[in-house]
Amino acid sequence: MPRTILWMGKKDEVDQLLVVDMGSWEPRRGRLLLVQIDTRKGRSEVTELLVGLDRPHGLRKGPDGRVYMGEATRISRFAWAGKGPIALEPVITGLPAEGRHPLKEFVFAPDRTMYLNVGAATDRCEKQSGVSVNGMPSCPEMSAAAPQAAVYHAKFSWPDGTLSSLKPFAIGLRNSMALAVHPSGAVFQAENNIDFPDENFPAEEVNHLVEGAHYGWPSCVQNRLPLNGVKADACQKTLAPVLLVPAHAAPLHMQFSRIGFSGAASGNALGLLMSWHGYRAAGQKLVRYKVLANGTPAGAPELLVHQWKVTDAKGNAKPGAPVAWAEDDSGSLWIADDRNRMIVWFHRANAER
Repeated sequence: MPRTILWMGKKDEVDQLLVVDMGSWEPRRGRLLLVQIDTRKGRSEVTELLVGLDRPHGLRKGPDGRVYMGEATRISRFAWAGKGPIALEPVITGLPAEGRHPLKEFVFAPDRTMYLNVGAATDRCEKQSGVSVNGMPSCPEMSAAAPQAAVYHAKFSWPDGTLSSLKPFAIGLRNSMALAVHPSGAVFQAENNIDFPDENFPAEEVNHLVEGAHYGWPSCVQNRLPLNGVKADACQKTLAPVLLVPAHAAPLHMQFSRIGFSGAASGNALGLLMSWHGYRAAGQKLVRYKVLANGTPAGAPELLVHQWKVTDAKGNAKPGAPVAWAEDDSGSLWIADDRNRMIVWFHRANAER
């Protein structure tokens, strides 16, 4: 189940990729892999670097040059020298991982702080939701000592990178698997919304995160539309999304990039790339949004990859499942597809390798 990829450069014209393989939803089945791909000869080699990882997902280069990796209850880091063995150093530990959204995604900001997903334990806080004393939607998961359904903000003391503080930044966020920070410092989150059977409801959301704000889960969806018998007044006290994404698209990764339509580097226009992992009609896509000056996505998405199908050995077309990707120095993308156990190379047809 490849989930996240880092492109670590080339060695003798062979692309070097670090790949998080979640393995399964069972604890301690995950791996960190070194995947070496020679695109000229059509060859690849996979080496296990770490095994027994606990539902790993997030993988990022840190401001100190080290590689940071997220497991269900912790964030660790290691120095990369081009090969193993690897010594993991825990940086953040004791993170909540109860329930159906244990995976940890994170992103670094220009000020060298980290924003970190702690997903809700349930789909919609079934039979427990209500309104708190401040008049906004509530759920016991968000009122615990270590609240879930939140994005946390971590600060570090540099240059050693010791954790100096870790606090909830925003709440009412069911599952913030797609996080991105604009060069201006603006933080954006793509919400995997409540999982109703309706094909077209509720829409997924893209939120501009503000410290201390509530974004509606479990009782408000889309543009502050109330659910669960909660009055509209409670939803009006939450912050509305800046963009709606088709229902069940399941955005799992976002990244500001200058990669443009059809994979060509635009050279000057920064856009927001987003993977739609969902297995329904809205999923199986990689899209790009134009953005405003502060990074807010606007308009209709451009389709970079769509009608994502994979034909198996029996000739059956299976839906693709793009998760995260890595961008290399030529403007190509290396995309993880966890359902089909593959890495997809998305590049210009005339790209020189």
